[in-house]
Amino acid sequence: MTSESIEYLNNVDKFILLLLDAKNAEPVPGPLHLQKEMYLLQNLFPKLAAETDYEPYMLGPHSEMVDDEVEELESSGLIRTMPGQFELTRDGESIVSILKERTNKKEIEKINEFKDLLNDMSRDELLAFVYFTYPDKKDLEEESIEYENLLQKRKRLAISMYKKDKISAQKAAEIAGESFEDFFDELKVV
Repeated sequence: MTSESIEYLNNVDKFILLLLDAKNAEPVPGPLHLQKEMYLLQNLFPKLAAETDYEPYMLGPHSEMVDDEVEELESSGLIRTMPGQFELTRDGESIVSILKERTNKKEIEKINEFKDLLNDMSRDELLAFVYFTYPDKKDLEEESIEYENLLQKRKRLAISMYKKDKISAQKAAEIAGESFEDFFDELKVV
């Protein structure tokens, strides 16, 4: 793919490539993380949301478009799927260097922030973050095979994310489903 080919990339392609480049090109740990990181990014960037078409699914929001574009980027030689992770190829790195010149610096900063926040979360932490940060998405609960399981663990997962310095105490209380005061009192005991 040449630099002229960048014009043929859609917003989903661009965000996937920029996400894989973020945080010093640290690989994304697998399909679940890629889906959820893109989901959270599309909540921040309307131009991405217009193309991703996330639907409720067994493990939370899922986009067939993201899956399709990952396959396309892989067959184009821009990314590779290794066991349990996605990463850029050298051709992908070349394209991203051009993309970054054409992308708003604030967008790149936000992509880096999201990857830094989410990339090393455990599977359950990631799902809890998505489910309980966006609780107005009731249809997510209905389709999920993990929601009930996460409900039982939500406080423990919130404490874990807080202790890892991933989220604030206020966000942890939200994820735990408790008032800030009650959650903060519990933190003193833990």
